[in-house]
Amino acid sequence: MPKAKESQFKDELKLLGVDDNILEEIMEIHRQKPDLAPYDCKRQYNIKKNEEKLRALNLFSSKPQMKVIKPAQPVKRKWTHKPAAPLEPSRKSARLAGITPLKYNPDLEEFKKAVAIKRTPKPAVKLSFDDIVDIKSDNAEPIFSALKDSRHCKMASTTKRDTSSILQQISRFHINPDKHITKLCKNRISSIALHPGNKLIVAGGSKTGEVGLFMPGQKKVVIRLAPHSDIVGGIQFSKEKLFTASYDGGIRMFDPETLQFDQVFSWSDGWLRQINVLDKNIVMAASANGQALKIDVRENKQICAYPSKENVKEYGSLWGLDHNKFDMNYFLTTSNNAKISAWDHRNTKHPVDVDRTHEKTVSSAVFDPIKGEKIVSIAYDDQVSILEFSSKSKITKLMKFFHANNTGRFLTKFQARWHPASDELFVMGSMAHPRRVEIYNVQKQVEMKLSNENIGSIQSLVQFHDSGKALVCGNGSGYCYIFHERECN
Repeated sequence: MPKAKESQFKDELKLLGVDDNILEEIMEIHRQKPDLAPYDCKRQYNIKKNEEKLRALNLFSSKPQMKVIKPAQPVKRKWTHKPAAPLEPSRKSARLAGITPLKYNPDLEEFKKAVAIKRTPKPAVKLSFDDIVDIKSDNAEPIFSALKDSRHCKMASTTKRDTSSILQQISRFHINPDKHITKLCKNRISSIALHPGNKLIVAGGSKTGEVGLFMPGQKKVVIRLAPHSDIVGGIQFSKEKLFTASYDGGIRMFDPETLQFDQVFSWSDGWLRQINVLDKNIVMAASANGQALKIDVRENKQICAYPSKENVKEYGSLWGLDHNKFDMNYFLTTSNNAKISAWDHRNTKHPVDVDRTHEKTVSSAVFDPIKGEKIVSIAYDDQVSILEFSSKSKITKLMKFFHANNTGRFLTKFQARWHPASDELFVMGSMAHPRRVEIYNVQKQVEMKLSNENIGSIQSLVQFHDSGKALVCGNGSGYCYIFHERECN
């Protein structure tokens, strides 16, 4: 091999990191196998040195004794044929077969027994406070004193105010968690009412028949009673007493003087939902069988019903009930067949007019508190309607807009409520995030959104106090929140 090529080959080996002491041995391999590249010659040298080390350790002699372990072969399972289970006869369409479906019959004995077992009313006796009290603050006397003194105190005024001044006042509302948040009921709040006096007293009914009373302030006062055995669908204060209507068919009256819940009416034909107190002797309740019942609390009996018995099915199951305080002859009912009916007390057979603006259950429809000519309704078809009833003979649709109202089976249905000093503003709960309540005007615009860091749930029930200085909210966990302008009480 020419010396020039050998010199070049050595330079390439040095670039591979070959030391000078082994350079000649690698070159010897190169001379024997001139076709190998520098790297391959170095590799051959390393293999040769490694074999010499193994022979010195006598490892080549033990190599034949080593056995090669083969990987285990998977076990082949034999498939056994199992006889197929006999096929059940396939279901066939009753509609295609021309079979008439079974119709709901409220007179079935099985239905009556099931309802009687589930909704057995409490005894038709006077329930004393000590027998039905579930929880009571250390000092509950302020609530009873306020209720007793209400017959002598002046009720909150409801004079019409300018919209801008109302919104300015509401913008100052806030929540003090130490004074104005409480667990009003154990379970979902199904109805709510505020005492019309100057002192703020909140009453709430629950889905398990409880009635909670709450007076906010420096020392929160909470009382929880259990006068009913089922959902309290309606609750309302008169000037001196508290009336409740329940799915157990009973209407009870709480008297702060005697601390008793008197049963003023018991109805075995179905559920009772919304309640209106007309005066100290007459109340009305919306029933699930489609009738609005007028009841005399002095004699514990029904005076009349709207509509007459033979027309009940036409008006569905009633949800809402509201009277026009400027003309108490007129009142509204709402039902699960999407109807809003305007009634006249002087006609028990037929309503004055029926509005079919909505397509699903109408949870509430209320007259405005200024003239009683506007109506706001809210329904399960995700719509809110503004109606007019100025002629006292026909309900006229003014406006309709979208609002998510489908609260589901585990939340109380939304109910819209007017501001007590306006026929332009109303409030209702919202399913939007962050959780809040919304104040709308009759032009379907959101005027204000009230939220708070302490509110993390949907507020199904909302209502202004008659003074306009507080807004009370109730949710599906039994909690009550109060937005207020200044210290209540």
